[in-house]
Amino acid sequence: MVPVTERANGRPDARRAQVRRHRRERQIIVFGVLVIALAFSALFAAAVYKGDVEGPFSQAFVTPAGSYDASVTLVCPPHGSTPMKAKNVAVRVLNGTDTNGLAGTVAGDLKNRNYKVVSTANWGRTYDGFVRLYFGTDGIRQAYTVARNFDGDVVMTYDNREGSLVDVVLGSKYADGGGLRSTLAPELDMDLQLSANAECLPATLVTPEPGPRTLPENPLDKKK
Repeated sequence: MVPVTERANGRPDARRAQVRRHRRERQIIVFGVLVIALAFSALFAAAVYKGDVEGPFSQAFVTPAGSYDASVTLVCPPHGSTPMKAKNVAVRVLNGTDTNGLAGTVAGDLKNRNYKVVSTANWGRTYDGFVRLYFGTDGIRQAYTVARNFDGDVVMTYDNREGSLVDVVLGSKYADGGGLRSTLAPELDMDLQLSANAECLPATLVTPEPGPRTLPENPLDKKK
């Protein structure tokens, strides 16, 4: 059998050899360009990862926490959580009205429901609403547990306090005829999951308000 690169007389076919040589050269050039492109892509990706170079995308792949609606300040209760036993919840009752003795009366009612009332006091200013609760990161579930007891609009305020103490501020609307729900009310079912009454966000996405400079001692925190 005669080789394809040789003539019948045994002499090399110069034209075919030249075609094969050019083909090899093109292949070398193509593979060389691909290797260079891959190396450049790898270097560029590494620079973007390190932050030395801006990537080609101006829009982030995930929505940063700061892009959430800043008007949402309500913290959600822990997912799937149910009310705590009253004996494990400590409160301070503050009177934000001109009605003398209101804080003491409500404190007595909460004590009868086995809540741990740490102290009572005047709030120092007037609150025109119904009831406002102040609580920190460790008191979210406690605050939602307390809120269920009040038969009216309860404003939940998340602040940067330490510990689980919940401040209960009584407002003028409470003094004008508000009150606590009956202990037999369906809203106080211990198996009913805690829920917010408006749009809420996890605590990690809400900026807390400044908390009180000092808080009364909470004996329940010492037991932890």
